[in-house]
Amino acid sequence: MINDLATTLDDRWKYVDDLSLIECCRKNLPSRAGSLMNDICQEAKVDKMTVNFGLRRAMLKLQTCIRGARLITFDVTGTLLNFSRNPVLLYMEEAEKRGFKTDLKLLSNNFKQSWIEQNERFPCFGARHQMHWTEWWTKLVNKTFEGTELDEISLLCIAEALIEKFKSPLCWNLENGSVELLDFLRDKKKAIGVITNFDPRIYTILDNLSMLSRFDFVINSYDVKFCKPERQIFDLALLKCSGLKPWEAVHIGDSFHFDYKPPKLAGWEAILVNQDDSMKNIPRFNSIQNLKLFIEECFK
Repeated sequence: MINDLATTLDDRWKYVDDLSLIECCRKNLPSRAGSLMNDICQEAKVDKMTVNFGLRRAMLKLQTCIRGARLITFDVTGTLLNFSRNPVLLYMEEAEKRGFKTDLKLLSNNFKQSWIEQNERFPCFGARHQMHWTEWWTKLVNKTFEGTELDEISLLCIAEALIEKFKSPLCWNLENGSVELLDFLRDKKKAIGVITNFDPRIYTILDNLSMLSRFDFVINSYDVKFCKPERQIFDLALLKCSGLKPWEAVHIGDSFHFDYKPPKLAGWEAILVNQDDSMKNIPRFNSIQNLKLFIEECFK
């Protein structure tokens, strides 16, 4: 956005999403802030940069909502946590342990297609079809390895190993600022929850990362038989807090389809945390760390 502005001056500091200027003046020397501001204004004019008033109004409203919210819920995968490695690489490693060579591109394509098909046919990790979630994942593992030489027994062993492996904290990275944000919200007397399309392993995963105790409740789609983007899973979260109204709740996640649009339709406020800058009038932060800084400013 402003990368074309001059960068040769040592007393300038740029942000990506904001036009900001800082100057360190030496004693008895005049300030150059005025001329630098003129440069910025001129560059903005040449590039036809304008103030996004829609986003500005949304952010001002968000500040008020954050201060008044009684409940703040979070998505997990892609928001508070991310995979430490590409999951498909772990699939390949388990196959290699058993003497089978596999192709990353083949497995990646199979996994992606199988994930879509499984969620369409057996939503909520099979809960609505009286299918145990481990069976759901076993089916997905089998489909991921279609077109390989793995036999049925090897596939079953790999599925069991992977189901256990993804409980390990070694498979996950906490987003920078996650713990500090949750602790800050706790200090502000906010109820904090999780709404996630996940199976019951989420409790073990969060506990292994010393995160579980920071939440008042965790709702996973398998246990409640509802999943995002369905409104019911957000309505269930409201029931966790006595007398809570939708406008007193905020949901934070990385997906417009799962974490922004559904809670907004349910009367909640919502915040996106992702790298997609195509949504111009939606409150969005490119990291949990930046969201933390924003929320801290809301209470100053």
